[in-house]
Amino acid sequence: MYPKEYINCDQEPIHICGEVQEYGFLLGSQDSNITFYSENSLDFFSVEFDFLLGKNIRVLFAEFGIDVNWDNFSDNETLAIQHISFKNEEYTLSIHTNKGFTFFEIEKVLPNHKINKEYAAIQHILRNSNEENIWKILLQEVQEIIDFDRVMIYQFLYDGSGQVIEELVKPNLESYLDLHYPESDIPAQARALYLKNPVRITSHVSGKTYPIVGIIPKEAIDLTYSVTRASSPVHIQYLKNAQVEASFSTSIIVNGELWGMVACQNSKPKHLDLQSRLLVETLTRTSANAFASYRSLETLQEYQRINLNNITLRQNLLNDESFGKALEHNIKEIMDTCDADGIIIKINNEILTAGKTPSHTDIERIIDWSRENNHSFEENMFVSNTFCRTITDLENPEISCGIIISVLGNNTSDMLIWLRKEQGQKIKWAGKPEKQTISEIKDGVEIIKFSPRKSFEVWKEYVKGTSLPWKIKEIESAKWITSVILKASHTKSSQIQDLNNQLKELNGELDSFSHTISHDLNTPLTVIKLNAQLAKKLPDQENVHKTLDNIINQVDTMSDMIRNVLELSKIKKSEIELRSVEVDSLITKLAEDSKISFESPHTDIIIQNTPEVLGDQTMVYQVFGNVIGNAVKYSSKSHQPKVKIIGEIADNVVIYKITDNGIGIDKKESKKMFKIFSRMSNAKDFHGNGVGLSIVHHLMEKMGGKISYESESGKGTTFILKFQKPNYDFLNS
Repeated sequence: MYPKEYINCDQEPIHICGEVQEYGFLLGSQDSNITFYSENSLDFFSVEFDFLLGKNIRVLFAEFGIDVNWDNFSDNETLAIQHISFKNEEYTLSIHTNKGFTFFEIEKVLPNHKINKEYAAIQHILRNSNEENIWKILLQEVQEIIDFDRVMIYQFLYDGSGQVIEELVKPNLESYLDLHYPESDIPAQARALYLKNPVRITSHVSGKTYPIVGIIPKEAIDLTYSVTRASSPVHIQYLKNAQVEASFSTSIIVNGELWGMVACQNSKPKHLDLQSRLLVETLTRTSANAFASYRSLETLQEYQRINLNNITLRQNLLNDESFGKALEHNIKEIMDTCDADGIIIKINNEILTAGKTPSHTDIERIIDWSRENNHSFEENMFVSNTFCRTITDLENPEISCGIIISVLGNNTSDMLIWLRKEQGQKIKWAGKPEKQTISEIKDGVEIIKFSPRKSFEVWKEYVKGTSLPWKIKEIESAKWITSVILKASHTKSSQIQDLNNQLKELNGELDSFSHTISHDLNTPLTVIKLNAQLAKKLPDQENVHKTLDNIINQVDTMSDMIRNVLELSKIKKSEIELRSVEVDSLITKLAEDSKISFESPHTDIIIQNTPEVLGDQTMVYQVFGNVIGNAVKYSSKSHQPKVKIIGEIADNVVIYKITDNGIGIDKKESKKMFKIFSRMSNAKDFHGNGVGLSIVHHLMEKMGGKISYESESGKGTTFILKFQKPNYDFLNS
């Protein structure tokens, strides 16, 4: 009994097979000296085995009269191709460099190749194709060039398996359309190779191959980018089992990923020269780019639709007072966006569901699994269409086969979970997807290799435990929905914070109002009561009139206070429409009225420049009325009262400065400015209730403006009003 070693086909080192096919000749050099060659190169040059190794490659070609254009040279993996003549035959010479070795590969040019069809074929593809027929048109053009028994479009699926989605087949041959092939038919290392070197031909499956010999072991010679590399023994056996003697393929690469292949088979040996192979590659690349463009356009249109839906959804989420209720009201739309059968939303320790969802126990298990594994989620998202195989103890696994889990942030257990039910599939395989084994004894170890299946007769299988795969647009929709919910949640939080701040401010104003109103209204009420009691005792009619005048004055004071509070309340609730307001005559009138109101006829009021402002007519009147009135009032007891009003335009604002030489404001009291019922300590000798400037502050904010001041106690005050500037060009037009 020997120890066993199992070798699967995905372990086969297909890029270092150490052989070339019979149509090609390979020379390898390092520092211009030949270090390896394919054995058939000796026949090509008609030389003995010891002639090539160590010889300078340039000298070799020169000695045999082969005119090589050394300017057309490649020092990387990209092929540099040129035509050469040798012994009255036409050949192509392809040159590339890989891992320190330069590869020179020679193959004969075949007559009647159709390289001149390239332009017409490309134009046919670009002008007549769309997303539905692009691959059919490509196959028509490919078949016109190569004339194989069968040409197919083979698409790789999400799990590495593949399916024939389009084909052209000669009469009397069985169709392979819609057949599936297991992942092991083209294993991972082969798919990686097809991405690097997209063109592959085996022109004679049963034909001879030639080993590579040299001063370095063949395992060190990487043939990844070779155009003459022989096929692996496993692949050769696979083709023989399929009764194929010639195989040709080019990779369909879409957006840098191996999307599929143009796979071609012939029952008899058939070689395509390098020019024909490269022509097919060009057509395939053209079609792949066209397909990518069609798909990108469709994706863009889909994203535009999704974006519009998300804008509506975001608005709906913001309109509801409760964010939880908003999610509940819009949960079906969130589910349908990803074409899911059910949805689970866990947010703020609440669980919302819609559609077809599993039991509460299963929901908890899924959430717990997500919480434990979300550190490995890519961009906080997990996607699967076989999730019921991941968690094996679910009560209703058939409901949760397909899943998208999107975690709402790095440090939270809140998440969105879209679900898809099990979708049993009947799959037609090209032969039963299983392999037999063959063994051989090597160095005292039994090497067990997996052999390709021998039958390709259609074999049907019913697959369970899987859902329909999630499309890219559905996964992107899930990401967008997550973003929308996060933004809406953030906006809602900001709104709540703003409301809390406003409530805090209003509570502060209410406290101040309660304190001030109880004090300021108590005084006039006391005076009213005393005067009323006095009026009852006074026999003199004249004194009664004086007493009643006092009562009326106190009532007026109370009225002013209540009116001002009501005005402040209206400001916070009112909606306004801003327009250009002419203030010249308004300021002049308010200045004169203030001199009368505050019994200061000798106040010198200077008005310079009065540009229009952007605002609300009534609010502008209130602003200037309050500020000019204060300037006149608090300077009225000065030796020579003076008020100066100057307007100017600066950038996008209109600035008014109202300066007086009155009592001024102590810097220590700056925090009290613009707060309701706040009066300065040096203003006790002046009538007022501390509401006016608070009204002005709110009015200016409402109009998009700002009020500030500069002052020093005993030296006067300058109030600065900044209004938005009207659009004069618009107004004049």
